[in-house]
Amino acid sequence: MAQSRKKRKRAQAQKRAQHRRQVEKRRESEKHEHLPKVGTPADDAYRLKRSREDLVDFGLTHAKRGPINWVIVVGIVLLLIAAAVGLIIFAA
Repeated sequence: MAQSRKKRKRAQAQKRAQHRRQVEKRRESEKHEHLPKVGTPADDAYRLKRSREDLVDFGLTHAKRGPINWVIVVGIVLLLIAAAVGLIIFAA
């Protein structure tokens, strides 16, 4: 019985160590940039950079890659070609 208790404690210690490693890895990957002090030149540069990014990226999401996007693009192109052919036939 004492041996099974030791095994349980060892297993718990291993799980704690594994959890700590995962938490540390997550913390390192999610490092945040500290904001500059208000009213300093660094703050002005930061605000200017962020406002330019907001103007450029306004309302846009990041481009996603995948086969469904190609299907959508091909579908839209085929629809436009069909509309152009329809207009040519209708005008003739």
